Amino acid sequence: MEEKDEIVLSYKIILEVLKRNVIFIIVTVLIFSLSSYFITEYLIDKQYTARLSLYVDTTSNSEYLSNPAANDLNSYNYAQKLVATYIKMLNTKTFYSALSEKLNGKYTASELSEKIKFSTDNETEIFDASVVTANPADAKAIADAVAIVAPSTISRLDTNAELKIVDYASTPTVPSSPSLKKNLFVGFGAGLVLSLLIAFIRNFLDKKIKFDEDVNMIDDIPILGAIPHFEISSANTAHKTKD
Repeated sequence: MEEKDEIVLSYKIILEVLKRNVIFIIVTVLIFSLSSYFITEYLIDKQYTARLSLYVDTTSNSEYLSNPAANDLNSYNYAQKLVATYIKMLNTKTFYSALSEKLNGKYTASELSEKIKFSTDNETEIFDASVVTANPADAKAIADAVAIVAPSTISRLDTNAELKIVDYASTPTVPSSPSLKKNLFVGFGAGLVLSLLIAFIRNFLDKKIKFDEDVNMIDDIPILGAIPHFEISSANTAHKTKD
């Protein structure tokens, strides 16, 4: 029974602390949330992502054409291996230099290597190229240049395969980063945790008797009665003074 009473008592204290600090908690959460909004919208540079998908086609080689049914699985496995090779080939200074030349030198090869990322799911013959820039039109222009330069770069390899474009990039209309929803959630959570932490630490450090339960915890002294606090108006005080 005593253990159960202690649990009830702890809940009472928690509720009282929350009740006494509700304004402080709300204000802190609002400040953190609004700060996250303004920082995300006005202080962090927005980035836009344009994506295109490329496909490794092995069906055009003569060995496949001679017996397509028997070579389907081998062709698929061969294409998957080529994806990794092609990505390695495209992540070279040679490719980025050719891409820079195609873009009339607007970006250097080093700058392009930082803006372009190739990725694959390791299960298909398709891989993606993602272009991230601060300008949506530039992201689209770079992605279009990749669609032209990548197949020509790969064609120099004698691999009996061809690199084709599955989906061309479109001009991004919304920024890919920063995420306003994510940052608002982080700001809200940080404000809530910090305000609760301060409220309970402040309550712990305050040694004054604040609740009736505090008296019961001192030598198990029961409360027989409590004297309420009365507010006496200045007008009534003046009247009693005259009398």
